[in-house]
Amino acid sequence: MRESDLHTTTWYNPDYRSCPSGIGFIHKPDGSEILITAEDCGPKNMTEAKKAFKPEYIPSAVEHIPGEFWDHRKTFGKILRKHGVTHVLDVEHHRNPVPLNIYLVLLR
Repeated sequence: MRESDLHTTTWYNPDYRSCPSGIGFIHKPDGSEILITAEDCGPKNMTEAKKAFKPEYIPSAVEHIPGEFWDHRKTFGKILRKHGVTHVLDVEHHRNPVPLNIYLVLLR
């Protein structure tokens, strides 16, 4: 899959900014975004998200992982599968979108 084809599927991208909103975002074909957060990174729910973001940047939902991300990678994978993620665009580690099953193996 090419990056230009991502608009036809549900995909995830990690947030590597120096002041991240959370762990990353799930992007749906309808344009909605789901923010994934962890204990030390991002709002824990929509109430906190509405306080943290300008109205035009509020995600459609927040999926919170209780605890440190690296300790809860299985929970992370379950969240991605629950929302139908098919590919991951991780520009820090891969040149092109990676199928979800391959990406999750690489996180182990």
